[in-house]
Order: sequence, then C-alpha cells, then structure tokens
Amino acid sequence: MNTDFRGLWLLAGAWTAAYFSLPAWLLWLLSALLAFLLFLLMRPRHDRAYAAPWFTGPIILLLGMVAVSSLSFTDPQCQLPGAPEQQRRAVVRFEDRASAQGQESTAGRAEIQRYWDDGQWVACQVPVYLSVDFGLPANAGQFEAILDLDAADAGSFDWWAQAASEPQVSSWAEPTAADLLKERFTLSLSDLPGNAQALLPGMLYGDRSGQDEALGQAMRSSGLSHLTAVSGSNIALIGAIVLVLFRLFSVPRAPSAILMIGVVGLFAWFAGPDPSVLRASLMGSIAAVSVLLGRGQGSLGILCLSGTALLAIDRSLGAEPAFALSVLATLGIIMLSPALTEILLHIMPAWLAQLTAICCAAQFTCLPVVIALNSDFSLYSLPANLLVAPLLPLITALGMICLLLCTPWPGFESVLLWVPGLPAEAIGKVAHAVAGLPGAARPWPEGLPGILLAVMLSLALCSLLVLGRETERLRVRQVSIGVLSAIMVFAVALIVPATLFYREDVATDWSIAMCDVGQGDAFVINLGDAEGWLIDTGPPDSGLLLCLERLGITTLGKVFITHTHSDHFGAIRELEESKVRIGDRLVSTGFDLELWPGARVLEPGTRQTAGEVSFEVVGPEARYAQYAEPNDTSLVIRFSFSTQSGAVDFFAAGDMETEAMDRLLRLHPQGQAAILKASHHGARNGGTDIIEQIHPQILLVSAGKDNSYGHPHPETLDMAKRIGSTVLRTDQSGTVLLTFTGQGVRGTSLGTPVR
Repeated sequence: MNTDFRGLWLLAGAWTAAYFSLPAWLLWLLSALLAFLLFLLMRPRHDRAYAAPWFTGPIILLLGMVAVSSLSFTDPQCQLPGAPEQQRRAVVRFEDRASAQGQESTAGRAEIQRYWDDGQWVACQVPVYLSVDFGLPANAGQFEAILDLDAADAGSFDWWAQAASEPQVSSWAEPTAADLLKERFTLSLSDLPGNAQALLPGMLYGDRSGQDEALGQAMRSSGLSHLTAVSGSNIALIGAIVLVLFRLFSVPRAPSAILMIGVVGLFAWFAGPDPSVLRASLMGSIAAVSVLLGRGQGSLGILCLSGTALLAIDRSLGAEPAFALSVLATLGIIMLSPALTEILLHIMPAWLAQLTAICCAAQFTCLPVVIALNSDFSLYSLPANLLVAPLLPLITALGMICLLLCTPWPGFESVLLWVPGLPAEAIGKVAHAVAGLPGAARPWPEGLPGILLAVMLSLALCSLLVLGRETERLRVRQVSIGVLSAIMVFAVALIVPATLFYREDVATDWSIAMCDVGQGDAFVINLGDAEGWLIDTGPPDSGLLLCLERLGITTLGKVFITHTHSDHFGAIRELEESKVRIGDRLVSTGFDLELWPGARVLEPGTRQTAGEVSFEVVGPEARYAQYAEPNDTSLVIRFSFSTQSGAVDFFAAGDMETEAMDRLLRLHPQGQAAILKASHHGARNGGTDIIEQIHPQILLVSAGKDNSYGHPHPETLDMAKRIGSTVLRTDQSGTVLLTFTGQGVRGTSLGTPVR
C-alpha cells in the first residue's frame, strides 16, 4: 500500500462518538479497552521495527472515540425542559437569515437566547431552525415570540421552531460592510437574465434567496444544487486563483500560503460565519496548502485530522448532512480520483478523464448521504456536472472581480457582469433541460433499507477502486478492476431500462395540476377517486391524455373551455374520442356552441359545489362578449377549496386581456386568492393589475418552452417578484402539482412528459 490510511481510523472513531453520543459507562469501557491495547503495543516485540501490529487501527479508532466523548462530557449542557413537542415564549435571534419564502415569511438557523419557564426568564442558548410567517424587518436583531417547538432528531440544531405569534423586536442589527456589499451586488444584477440573477449570488457566496421554487427544484433534480452553496470546491477554486496570481508575480511558496489563507478567511467573513462556510474554508485551505507545500500525499491525513478537530469542537456536526457531504466529497476526491483517472485515461483525453474522475469520486462517496436526504438520485447528475464544470472558474474569478467593483466602479462592473452572467444563465438552462428529461430523479428504496443499499454500493465501489490502485499484486488488481466493471455494467443495465419504462407513482393528495401541454393551457382539479375537473385541453397532440393518465384521472365530471383558440380547445377531439368519461361540457357566454355540440353556457354569477370544491363564474358579461375578440370571451372562474386550515382560492383568468379584465373586475371586484392562473400565458397584454389585485401566493404560467411569443413577459415576472409570489412555469418545470398543506400551498414538479 502506498497511502497511509490510519487517519481514517481516527476520523471514524471521532465521527461515531459524535453521532451516537456515547453514554458514560460505554466511555469507561472503551477507555479500559484502549488502555489494554496500549499495553500490548508497549510490550517487547519480535517483529520488524517498521512493522505495525494488527491492532494499530483499532487503537486510533478508540482514541478518536474517547477524545470526542470526553470533551462532550465537559461541555455545559443547556436544554429546554419539557416534552419533545411544546409551546414556549422565548427571545430569539437569527444566526443566518436564510432565503425568505416570500415577503411575509423568513426561515433559517436561529438561537434561543432565553425562555420563559415557571414564572421567570431562563438564560439558555439553544440552537433551533426557526420559521416566521409574519413580517420581520430585515435588520431585526433579537425578538420575542411564542414558539411551537418540535425536537429535532439530528443536526446542528436541537429544535424545529415555528413562530405562533407576531414577533416583538427588542434589538436591531446594524448592517455590516459585507451586507451592504451584497445588497449593492444584487442590485447590479437587474439587467441580467433571470437565471443569472438568481444563481450568481449563490454561486459566489451561497445566497439562494433569489431562486424561485422551479429553479431550485431544477437544480436539485439535475444534481447541480451544490453549485449554489458554499463548499470546499468554492474555497479551493478561490484559493487556486489567488495562488496562480501570486505565482505569476513570483511570490515565494510560504508567503503565498499565508496570503492565500488570509484571502480565504476574508471570504469566510464575507459569506457569513455559518458552520458550512467555516467547514468549507478549512477543507479548501487544507487542500490548497497541502498541494502548495508539496504534501499532496499527506492530504488524506490532514483531512482526517481537521475533521476530527471539528467534531471535537462541535459534536453536533456528527449528525449534520452538510458536514458529511463536505468531508465525504473531499475524501472521495483524495482517495478515488487518482484511480479513476488511470482507468479513464484509456478511453478519453487527460483533461476530461481528470474532470470525470473528480465528479465520479465525489458522487461515489456522497451517495449514502444523498439517498438519506432525498430518497432518490439524479441519473444525469454526472453528465450535467461535466457539462457545466468548465464554466465554474470563469464565473468564480470574474464574479468576484465584479463583486469588488460594484461599489468603486459600478458602470464598468455592470458591463463586465455579463461575462460571468451568461455562463450562469447557461447553467440555469442546463438545470431546467436536465430536470425535464425522463428519469431525471430516479426513485430509491426508502428508509433504512435504501440507506444500507447505498452504503454497501458506495463501500464496494470505493474499496475496489482503492484496492485496484494500491495493491502491488497484479492478480488482485485485475480481479478488483474486473469486479468493479461488472458492478458498473450491472448498475447501468438495471438503471437504463428503469429510466425508459418506469414512471414513479404520483401521490393522490394533490389538488390542482397544471399539465405541460406546450404553448397552451390545461388544468386539472382533483376531486378524488380518479375524478377531476378539466379547464382547457391545450393544443392538438400536446400530451393531455398522457397527463391525465399520469395523474390517474379516468373521469372528468366537468370540462371547462375558456375560449375557442386552438391552444385551449385544440385537443377536445382527442379527449372526446378517448376512454376518459366526460360529464358536463361548459363554456362562456361568448363561445360558439356549434364548435362543440352538447356544450352548455355558464352565465356570470353561476355557483356550484362538489364535495370540498366549489366554483363561481366571474365572467365574461354577455353584452361585452358578444362583440369581443376570442381572448376577451375567456371564461373567468374562481374556485374555492375547503381545507383544514381554511379556504384556498384559485382564480383562473383564461386569456382575457388587460382592458376587458379591468372592466370585469370593476363590475365584480375580487378579493385576494392564493393561486392565480396568469392571463394569456403571462403575456404583457394579460396585464399586471390583476396580479396586484389578486396578490397570489402562487402564480401559474402555462407556456411552451422557447415559445416565439416571449411568454411570460418580464413585466409579469417583475410584478410577481414585487408582491412576493412564487412563479411556477410549465416551460421550466413541466407538469406542476399544487398540494394544500397546513403551511400553505406546496408546488412540486413532475417534469416534462415523454411524448
């Protein structure tokens, strides 16, 4: 063996002790076992001087376990008294205000400063993950609120917390220089395309607040979400760029190392003192310094020692997924990428072999954690990461330059921003394209069996790769590579057919589906028992029947057609000729009944109820629809869903344009609704006044990908952003499902259908 693996024993012991919180009696037992093994180690030996006894590894393992467990017993414990679920008044402050889910909602890591117990305040710092669904000023410091608390099973926080009362701010946090710089940089992105505006802050310093739900889901489904979080790769890339600049100016190695660490420390201050940033800074600095000082062979030992130190300082990291992903990804790159590079050099150029090896190595070691978090895996993650990898140095280097120039030289910086902005836009488009491919997110067995399967697969791949490279016996190397190839072929043979022919079952708790029918509209309301209502059919051959089949809808009690344009009415013949049972055929007062025999006109004011769903026809008025062009004859309906947390309204605007809609709303004023179907696919002539008046939580836009009309228009998207609406689009997310929960409306993507 050429590599010293003893550091892995130390890290494994420390991690085990941190994750399981060993009781005192077991700590004493392990200490006694450690003392016994140390006694054996010190006895007179008769083997070669350089030979290590077989129990060296277990000694190091026990050292890590005893060290971390002993330190944890000396830490002062501060916990909330009471049951795992409780409600308590507390004074709290956010540590890292995470991306808000809207203007009235904020979530992120927080810390309870003191809590009310038995008639008095108790000072106690307790980590929580806090959600506040009330307006909270951006510069709020400490605030008092009643919290609904639920104990967290694992992680770097102890409780999940939800504010049950409006926060009362008691102190204010002054914005730092870093906050002001981030704000200026965000404002300077206003001229860039949407994906670039959302992704650049995340790719440079981990701010995901500009990402809407569709983009976030696309990044996760494509396996690219790690690009918008501060990780060791970000730090290593920044460090490498700094080192290259120092070498160009002939700065010696030792000063270069010190200056590079200083730059990384400055970046950590700028990004924020979040544990993930500190971990990434340490890991990235270790990687860069070890290579700089010619200690590349010692990288594994340095990584294990630093990981052990972090676990000793903060034992909660043992159950933190971000820590696991950071360490395992770095571990995979150090241990596996050389062996993978040697294998891949036989079939691809050196630069591509190294890049592919790094991506594969990180994914092999991180697979169990990814499965534990998501219960699925991204089939196209590897090719997607390979495709965008060459863009990352350009985005990071020039993005950081733009970040520094946004204050002293804003004019030049706004022009230069297009250089990293266009690659960031391309990454967003790649994410959406990959997320729309069949099998983008493959299901994996849930629970403990799925995690164990992922662990076994990861261990098998990693062990065979390391053994195949490290062993000096040719026969063992050949067998290892052969078994590894067989596993890979078997996995591909199993996954590819599943991807082509298997479709994951759709949960039955959804309420509204926006079918991806290209440039057109087709919405389904779920009534349960395979029955629904349909609003429009989309254009001919657009996949409506595939969508209904995927949703499990076999009966349509009502089919509403808003108007006669083909993108809303074109697939009606396919629907009529299908096996789907159709009940009432309903149209507006401006519809030509000769086009659809058996249809019935709905007059404004018509109301009907079916179970927990009701609807009211808002328009159009017959006296105006008689002479209007087809868009302005659109059937406008307000649906209302009765849920446990109250009524949820869905306002469907058809294609009615601005002037007609304004007249209609003057005749029939409407209150706010949680969901709005953007008029005319989000076109400019659909107007923004309706968005402002309805003030939806969710804005639905059904539009074709890369359509020639420019739908949706930037003015529509800007208005939605201004009022805090989440925009869900079929051109980005494919078919979208809306589910009503106690926390509001949740949108999920089924992806683009296989037509």
